Amino acid sequence: MKVALIFNPRSGRGRPKEELLPRVVSRLEQAGMDVTPKPTERMGHAIDIAREVASVGFDTAIAWGGDGTLNEVACGLFETSTAMGVLPGGTVNVFAREVGIPLKLDGAVDAFVSGRVSRIPLGLAGERPFLLMAGVGLDGEVVYRLKAAFKSALGAKAFWLDGFRLLASYPMTPLRIRTEGREIIGTALIAGKIRRYGPHYKVTPDAKLEEPKLDVVVFKGTNRRDYLRYLVGVIGQFHLKFRDIEHFKTHALTIDVDDTDSGAEVRVQLDGEPAGYAPLVLGVRDKALAVVLPSRDE
Repeated sequence: MKVALIFNPRSGRGRPKEELLPRVVSRLEQAGMDVTPKPTERMGHAIDIAREVASVGFDTAIAWGGDGTLNEVACGLFETSTAMGVLPGGTVNVFAREVGIPLKLDGAVDAFVSGRVSRIPLGLAGERPFLLMAGVGLDGEVVYRLKAAFKSALGAKAFWLDGFRLLASYPMTPLRIRTEGREIIGTALIAGKIRRYGPHYKVTPDAKLEEPKLDVVVFKGTNRRDYLRYLVGVIGQFHLKFRDIEHFKTHALTIDVDDTDSGAEVRVQLDGEPAGYAPLVLGVRDKALAVVLPSRDE
């Protein structure tokens, strides 16, 4: 089996990946794999590497890093026959937590070696794939503003701290969401392909990785108190009981800025990375990615 090991030497915390690389390669080679390490050099480089290895017939491209690295590798392998393996090595590792891949490196390597390949749907923002979730509104703004050094030092806590600071000044620009004959006015939304939002919370609890639908939560609040209430609800897992939250599943939706005269720019994040602005169309492409998941008996 030909395996490309794609990794960001700078992502995550703890020991540098280049120090751990010989151990990882050795364990994979012991399992009978022909391994080619492929370090990334810049943002977006993992997309190019994944496309290249898929085009020359690699069986698998392992994404060793955080969710940003996974997103790039998934984009590069989109609708190819090359499968994506996952070794968590970033700040949060939401995907690994969702599917049960061990966070410790040796356990993750073992899970990959004994894993099963499944073709899963990917979300689409326009033509750009996403693996985990799309966020429009407040969380998109937080992701855009979050400084890399701050994120590296504090991990997931950095997101919540920046979110608290931003609440006082964020304009809560109204959004018009259209889906399958419905129209909703809100100020933010999360469209999930998985349940988890960060390491501990489940904003889109009905999302299923292998289902070709988005699990969507629309927040209608217009002030800081509403969003503080939402935060408490997410922490306590009762946010979907609020009357000013809409929750549904869909194959596709369109998001427009409702107050175009204000000139407001409503930011978008995909898998925890900045991804432009609304308006946009979200959808799903079924069986778009082959991915190595833990065996069902693990």
